[in-house]
Amino acid sequence: MVHPSPRKTKVPNILGDWDDVRFFLAVAKTGSFSAAATQLNTKQTTVGRRIQALERRLGAKLFDRHRHGMEVTPAARGVLVQAESMLSNATSIERHLAGLDREMAGVVRIASTEGIAAHWLVPRLDHLRRSHPDIIVQVIAGDQVLDLATRQADLAIRFFRPTSNQLVAARVGQFNMSIFAAPNYIEQYGLPQKLDDLREHHIVDHTTLHSLPSMKPWSEVVERSPNVVLRTNSSYAAVEAVRVGYGISVFPDYVTKSSNLVAAPIDLKIVRDIWLVSHEETNKGVRIRTVIDYVRDQFRQDEREWFSLPTSRASTVSDQTVRSPTLRSFGVGTTEGSRS
Repeated sequence: MVHPSPRKTKVPNILGDWDDVRFFLAVAKTGSFSAAATQLNTKQTTVGRRIQALERRLGAKLFDRHRHGMEVTPAARGVLVQAESMLSNATSIERHLAGLDREMAGVVRIASTEGIAAHWLVPRLDHLRRSHPDIIVQVIAGDQVLDLATRQADLAIRFFRPTSNQLVAARVGQFNMSIFAAPNYIEQYGLPQKLDDLREHHIVDHTTLHSLPSMKPWSEVVERSPNVVLRTNSSYAAVEAVRVGYGISVFPDYVTKSSNLVAAPIDLKIVRDIWLVSHEETNKGVRIRTVIDYVRDQFRQDEREWFSLPTSRASTVSDQTVRSPTLRSFGVGTTEGSRS
């Protein structure tokens, strides 16, 4: 008896787990599994596994690997717009639900720079933990700007005013950027007294600062210096390098609150604002609202000591800084378009 050969089963074009769309978009936007994993707060192997599973279900290859990274295939480009629309709708639902959330338990994510996170924010969270033990605060430290619309964070401490009409902000402080050195460095090389002196000193370069227009005076110092002894993209690493006497660098004046660094008497005329930012759709949830109010109150308590300019310095800031309003209410949105 002749048995017919079994027919090959065609892989159904089934999307399956809609959450895989987030993984697809993250790889498409970042260009690599590792960068997507960082964005999604997961492992690189997890991203690769989710993409492979999605490709099997759809019966189509989604990415080509090139020397410069992962690139969306022609077959996948057609669904990229629909995938972005799906993610937009999904995060809109999440934001709406977060705004209606009445649970005083769960995770609240705060995005902050390394310096603010390590030296100011985290040491002040213990009272919040004891008052609301079921709220878990996740502090995401770094210079990257996380997207509050897609819930990468619920609250952000930023040094620039947000541009989106959906973001709500309060200016909670100001600080001056100064040049600092450690006592042991000063003992050996002296403390620079004027800009021209900086050419003779060892420079620690915090590289991410150069993308900020307001940091141009310091960027010009670094460009002209023949003595850049260390470059790093980490503010924490830069502070540690200066602390051990590696060289001099530029930091917010509040660095002296957690170190013995000494400021040089050189005015770079760099003044920056601190903004507390949330999304209008999520900041009404009681858990997020509680953390926002707590952090804002901590800023208010420490504004005079940590986050305000000396009287003499405050009187000489630019007109733009003087006119920038202090928004004490999170009911006021901001639309000014400068990142610096």
